[in-house]
Amino acid sequence: MSILKFKKPEKPDLDSSKEDINENLNQGHILEEAELKEIIKKSQEEKNFLNNKIATLEYAEDLISKQYIELEKQRFELEKQQKNLEDANDKFRNRTIDLFGKMIDLKKAKNTISLQNKKLEAQQKEIGKQQVLLEKSNLKFRDRTIELFGKMIDLKKAKKTISLQKEEIEEHREQLKELNASKDKFFSIIAHDLRNPIAGFLNLTDVLATNFDVFPETESKEFIEVINQASKQLYNLLENLLQWSRTQTGSIRYEPKFVSVRKMVDNTVDMLMVNIENKKLKINIKVDEKVIAFVDENMITTVIRNLFSNAIKFSHPEESITIRCTPKNEFVVISVIDNGIGMKKENQEKLFRIDHHHTTPGTSKEKGSGLGLILCKEFVEKNKGEIWVESDLNKGSSFIFTLPKQDIN
Repeated sequence: MSILKFKKPEKPDLDSSKEDINENLNQGHILEEAELKEIIKKSQEEKNFLNNKIATLEYAEDLISKQYIELEKQRFELEKQQKNLEDANDKFRNRTIDLFGKMIDLKKAKNTISLQNKKLEAQQKEIGKQQVLLEKSNLKFRDRTIELFGKMIDLKKAKKTISLQKEEIEEHREQLKELNASKDKFFSIIAHDLRNPIAGFLNLTDVLATNFDVFPETESKEFIEVINQASKQLYNLLENLLQWSRTQTGSIRYEPKFVSVRKMVDNTVDMLMVNIENKKLKINIKVDEKVIAFVDENMITTVIRNLFSNAIKFSHPEESITIRCTPKNEFVVISVIDNGIGMKKENQEKLFRIDHHHTTPGTSKEKGSGLGLILCKEFVEKNKGEIWVESDLNKGSSFIFTLPKQDIN
């Protein structure tokens, strides 16, 4: 890079100008004075002009000198920058050479990698083919395994089902065995309860037939009253037995409808009025006429009749029996309460069960079979209710059962 160099301007030659003036003065002796003045005037003007020019040149010299110094500084700075640029160029050139060498190595590496990639692609294609074959083999194996596993599960389920069925059959067999034993026992008790009043009938009628002419009228009447009482007991037993047998064979139809509870209670009281009057019992009916239940009327009438008959049987003469009905949520609760002989706790647990026979003579030596309470339980549960007893010995008993107000699916 070339650097511009400036030279200082040369000063004008003043001595030469003075000689010219002196020469002109020497010649002035021959000139006229006027011409001399004119020449002096011109000379003075030229001198002033020259002085102005000298001053201008001196100012220009100073200015040029300053510019020269500034240019020298710039030249020095440019030389420094040039050197730095040359150093940078050297470094850049060396770096370029180095990078070029690396580019050549990189190109070789790329070629090597390209060859390796081609080999890898070929290997991957081969591996892909093997994977496809392996997947097909795995699918077949999985399907076969699932099939075998399904068969194993089905087999286990079948074994478990058979085992459960065997257990259920065995359980049902035991239950059936116990039930048959209970029914056999129950039928033997019923047969005994039937035989006794029939045997009593036979004996009484034999005595009455043989000695009718001998017995006074009052004694014959006593025999007839005993026979009448026994016939009523026998009729109730046969009626309950008939109802229970119909429930066991499924021949009794369940036909629920909306029925007035008060109506069923009143009909039962009317039906048993003779027994009530015989013991001079007071009946308290605490049932609202508006109370309605959704039940089979015949079944629930049988329940009320049996519970009310028991209350009469175990009540002492001139005592009271209360029938109460109260609503509770979706049900009505009916209670038949007496102040009779009551029962022990252990005897309460035997009620409503066919496998336990528990009967207690009434206050007037009335006999029963226990079938009525069993029938009550089946009828109440058939009508989606519950039945239980609360009793204290020598204080009385409360037989309580529930009935639905509406149809319960």
